[in-house]
Amino acid sequence: MLSNVHVPAHLLAPWILVGASIAAIVSVLVALRYAQWRSIAREPGRMHLVAGGAVACLLLWLLNIHLVDGLVLHFLGITTLTLLVGWSFTVLGASLAMTALYLLQGLDWAAYPLSVMLCVVLPASSTWLLGKALHRPALRHPFVYTLGAGFAGGGLVILLLAVVSVLLFWVSGLATYLDNAKEFWPLIFLLMFSEAFINGMCVSALAVFYPDWMKTFDDKFYLDDQR
Repeated sequence: MLSNVHVPAHLLAPWILVGASIAAIVSVLVALRYAQWRSIAREPGRMHLVAGGAVACLLLWLLNIHLVDGLVLHFLGITTLTLLVGWSFTVLGASLAMTALYLLQGLDWAAYPLSVMLCVVLPASSTWLLGKALHRPALRHPFVYTLGAGFAGGGLVILLLAVVSVLLFWVSGLATYLDNAKEFWPLIFLLMFSEAFINGMCVSALAVFYPDWMKTFDDKFYLDDQR
């Protein structure tokens, strides 16, 4: 789960919206530039993983609970998608899923770049960096991958999103949203565990039954006996 923030664009400072727009455009361009299109050409089936993962994220986002104005709870799933298809294809696929979400729910398009940065780029980047940090000889064990990158990665995403959201409320002078954050702050631990559990479970299942699907799971590194 996550506390997804749908703040009306008119309540945000113009520099926040402009900065989010620039950052979102740069992120998509970087993803387009460094996406491994040749691997997709060699294995067209991987595009099905990208498309299917994006659709799965969209379905998770549509299943939400509205607590108060501006605070929506739902599963995110970006951690699993990032470990499955990599950072670039996660940004591209999940951005399209976010576009579909805005179309289906009639959200304010002025806030779309900020949603992409908070709900796509931020969790994808944190998961990717954590996975890279754990990929070292001293930690070469499959449980490090599933529990570290999958379980802990999902919880870390929620913590980062909560911190960035509160900072966003503070710099924008949104006292009501800050009060709501103070009132519901104990939920962060439940949200972290829920997102961590669902992503850890999915990553573990995929790594065990379909290791060749996982972009970030090196079965030779984690499973080969090099003694």
